Amino acid sequence: MHILVTDDLYTNRLQAGIVISSLGYTYDEAVNGEEAIEKLNKASYDLILMDIEMPVRNGLETTRFIRTNFRGEKKEIPIIAITAHNPGDFFDNYADKGFFFFFIKPITEEKLKNVLTNLYK
Repeated sequence: MHILVTDDLYTNRLQAGIVISSLGYTYDEAVNGEEAIEKLNKASYDLILMDIEMPVRNGLETTRFIRTNFRGEKKEIPIIAITAHNPGDFFDNYADKGFFFFFIKPITEEKLKNVLTNLYK
């Protein structure tokens, strides 16, 4: 599994990378939504972990762009919203915004395993 971690904070990307690597997966990093879109244009991913609050292009804008402008598998890629805040501050229903799931930071092995289990039943 190859995962794109999109978060503006280095420590959050580092934490996610440690968890992803411990599960035997590979990952790339993007520091904002614009960079995530560039990376998605060049590579394929099985999952995107998308921070909601970022500079340049936030997670909601980026997810909307992916769902609207990409085609095929890239348009349908599972995107997981991640936030350090109450998700209700940003949306009432994460699925309406194009996300498959959401969880509150930090990213842990248990949270990521739970998401993967639900995605790939």
